[in-house]
Amino acid sequence: MNENTAPTPDTANSAEWFYVDARRQQQGPLAHEQLLAQVQNGLLPADTLVWKNGMSDWQPASAVPGLLPAPMPQGAAPLPSPTAPLPASADIDRSDIVYAGFWRRVAANVIDSLIVGMLSYIIIIPVMLVAGFSLAAFAGDIPSGQESAFTWLMLGLYPLLYTLHAIYYGWMQSRPAQATLGKMACGIKVVGNNGERISFWRGFGRYFAFAFVFVFTLGIGTLIAAFTDRKRALHDMMCSTLVVDKWAYSPHPELQTRGLDTVTKVVLALYAVLLVLVFLFAMLVTMIAIGGQA
Repeated sequence: MNENTAPTPDTANSAEWFYVDARRQQQGPLAHEQLLAQVQNGLLPADTLVWKNGMSDWQPASAVPGLLPAPMPQGAAPLPSPTAPLPASADIDRSDIVYAGFWRRVAANVIDSLIVGMLSYIIIIPVMLVAGFSLAAFAGDIPSGQESAFTWLMLGLYPLLYTLHAIYYGWMQSRPAQATLGKMACGIKVVGNNGERISFWRGFGRYFAFAFVFVFTLGIGTLIAAFTDRKRALHDMMCSTLVVDKWAYSPHPELQTRGLDTVTKVVLALYAVLLVLVFLFAMLVTMIAIGGQA
């Protein structure tokens, strides 16, 4: 199907649709059955603009086969519409989209880092024990003559772990919730530039893009999310993604949270306390070491 061909009912059944409401705001995504029910029950007029991935531009619902009921008898009055038809090139008002701020993203990342960190050690510890290394290897006390074997084990294990992390992010962000566990806790999700659900492979690549940006820009590439117009970090720009409130691009945008939610505040507070404790512990160890050399 080329971009100028209207989608057929068969190809649209599994699609996620978006539409423009009476306030000229984009809503969705909706499954085909949900959009079909709203149109055929008269909740959406026939000239409502609709769009799904693969269409070249927005089209009236009446132009999409399978969305409207059987043709009306000749001479019958058309369905009333609260909005005037918009040209296909008209801009859609996206002012009611709440983009996830920098601190909500930080809180979500703290939770996700804790989750993937725990999963990593669940894998690392049994592998090392099976390979014959004791837990002392984590402290650098590697048995004599096994340094090379330990090095090769780590070189093979860490790429595997990063791949598993990417699978976690790709799978979670491509599900209907469009969010990892951390983002779900903070009430945010990852979407494409038009609010659509991203694919597994885009989520998979987005994780590696994040890792690349964080390492090679010393974190600056992620910090710019606090200053860009749609709160996008550099890896969002690379992967054409946005991080928005979980109710954005949905039938209920009025439920979006503006500012910091409760979970985000709690996570940030606990994380700040942990950082302070780590700093004080490091200072204490340093002072003891200096005192021992005096």
